[in-house]
Amino acid sequence: MDHDIMTPQSRSLPFRRTRLGLALLPFLGVSLAATAADSLDTILISAPAPVEEPSVVSVTQEETTAPKADLADVLREISGVTAGRMSGHGLDPIIRGQREHQLNVLLDGAGIANACPNRMDPPTSFGNLAGYDAVEVRKGVTTLTRGPGGSGGSIELKRNTFERAAESGIQSRFDFGTSSNGLTDQTSADVLVSDERVFGRVIGQIANGDNYEDGDGNEVPSSYKQRSGTVIAGYRVSDETGIEVSVDRNRMLDTRYAGAGMDSVYDNATIYRIDGRVGDLSGPVDNLRLEISRANVDHLMDNFSLRELTAPMPMEAPAESHTSTARLTLESNPGDLKLSYGLDFERIEQDALARNAMTEMLAFRQWPDGQSDQFGAFVEGDWAIGDADGLRVGARIDRFESEIDTSLDKSIATNMMVPAAIRESAGETKSDTEASALLRYTHRFDRNLSGDVGLSRTAVAPNLTQRYVLTGGLDKVGNPDLAPEIHHQLDAGLTWQTDRQSARATVFLDEVTDFILQDQGGINGLPAHSTSYRNVDARLYGAELDLRHAVTDWLSAHGQLAYIRGRNTDDSRNLPQIPPLSGTVGLLAEYADFDGGVDLRWADRATDLDVDSGLDTRETAGYGVVDLHAGYRISANWQLRAGVENLFDRTYSEHVNRAYVGTFGDPTARINEPGRTVWARLTARF
Repeated sequence: MDHDIMTPQSRSLPFRRTRLGLALLPFLGVSLAATAADSLDTILISAPAPVEEPSVVSVTQEETTAPKADLADVLREISGVTAGRMSGHGLDPIIRGQREHQLNVLLDGAGIANACPNRMDPPTSFGNLAGYDAVEVRKGVTTLTRGPGGSGGSIELKRNTFERAAESGIQSRFDFGTSSNGLTDQTSADVLVSDERVFGRVIGQIANGDNYEDGDGNEVPSSYKQRSGTVIAGYRVSDETGIEVSVDRNRMLDTRYAGAGMDSVYDNATIYRIDGRVGDLSGPVDNLRLEISRANVDHLMDNFSLRELTAPMPMEAPAESHTSTARLTLESNPGDLKLSYGLDFERIEQDALARNAMTEMLAFRQWPDGQSDQFGAFVEGDWAIGDADGLRVGARIDRFESEIDTSLDKSIATNMMVPAAIRESAGETKSDTEASALLRYTHRFDRNLSGDVGLSRTAVAPNLTQRYVLTGGLDKVGNPDLAPEIHHQLDAGLTWQTDRQSARATVFLDEVTDFILQDQGGINGLPAHSTSYRNVDARLYGAELDLRHAVTDWLSAHGQLAYIRGRNTDDSRNLPQIPPLSGTVGLLAEYADFDGGVDLRWADRATDLDVDSGLDTRETAGYGVVDLHAGYRISANWQLRAGVENLFDRTYSEHVNRAYVGTFGDPTARINEPGRTVWARLTARF
């Protein structure tokens, strides 16, 4: 069962309009720490637990400023979180230098896998803030109960429909946003009806985007259309017992990608979910929850529908993914111990091919009807040790298996251009059994200062792309013999809080055995131009700092800093695509029904590269960008927000970036971020 707790970060470091940095602190002449108590936003995580999770940040639609085309673009405002851009939509989130399946992503408890082998559609691209009550981001390993892996952290898009349905009547929210550069319109509606027992909820969103322009006025291919809808129904026996079913439908149409050789004609996802819970049981088990989901994604990309054909022939690549998940969680509360334990299962099926669009002749199979299974068991206990100490101990064991259909031609197992050793290994079922463990300790030194330290061991199994992908000319070939990554992590943090100030500082270290590195240069017996994967030992380490200070009752200052380094310790090389030192700094004024603020976002020059991998092509210049925002509460039900991002129309790009495809420009260039963007959003709640 989920529990509502308020972490130190929830009390002192609210996400609302916090884009921070330390570079301007001397010029502001104030120390950054916490906003005044009356402006703090409550962050809900889950029920009375003695062990706090200060690395958890919660984001809601109301707490964001500018409307965004993609959820991952919003999450980049959190310290330690960035995202790789290849378009206006489909940004791929990165937490503490880790990405893709090193992160656990759940949409209202459901897992979903990308259908595009080139990750035009990472899991977060199927969700949006308008369709969920909150998005919870966990940095690092804080729990083992929500699935295996998650070495970098987790992103959970959550709905509180069951809890909100305890209130009889109609609850609704309507939202409209627009901007001058990229996002043309974004309209959403959310209506919940309940009589305290039977409830129903309908959520819908329509969004459209044009190609945006960078600071130099260059058009970046990034237009898209999005249509999404959700229907939820359920029955409440009590606050602890009931059932909920839902269907989500998300359609992405005509999405252009500057960072890919093709565009997405469509990318349609449907998610079916059942969530049943039984509480207040007598006996050794207090609560029981069963979550079952199925996510189907159909995807088509080509190189001619949305762009001028410059390739030798028109190509299209149909693909699909199916993700089935089940999780049984039980809770017991013997004495001062809160115990969570259970079983979980996930099956991912992915199939993708490329063919000549004129003749329909098969060129190659990117995923030859691949399947990966995970079955796990977990147990986690929280102890409240007196009034000042808390301890969390967890363990889980997982069985991983993967295989492909070896009867399909032109795949990694049957293409005669692929080295014989790789073909033979690809035809074998791969299986691994791995154990994970977690130990977290928290201590409150006094009423203002608390600390925490965590130790963990987690396993991340290779995904189907890393093991079995194949593209034309052996440009990319999987490695069926990859071993799972084993992450050994240590993180420690301090939280300081007074009535007018707050600060959170965190350091972390991750020693990785068998880190899966995407590399090139003739590895695995392949030609020098081929990209493949291999296991290396690696080290990731860094620090994060969040600060706030209430200058007056209506004015506050805030700051944020993130630093991460990654090293391939086997070869004494940097890990590729690691973000440089970055942060933000800003001021926020709140008076009566008005609020407004200014933020400076900045990043240092990126010089720690790994050009041998093919992912880093050159250094990325540092930048500083100024944003303005303001809001006015028209009435108890209506609110208007507006602002300007990139006020001085700077041309800049993030280092974590997909290389600009030669079809649109210099293939070593970065995909620039949007130039000056004026935006507005109107929200109504009833």
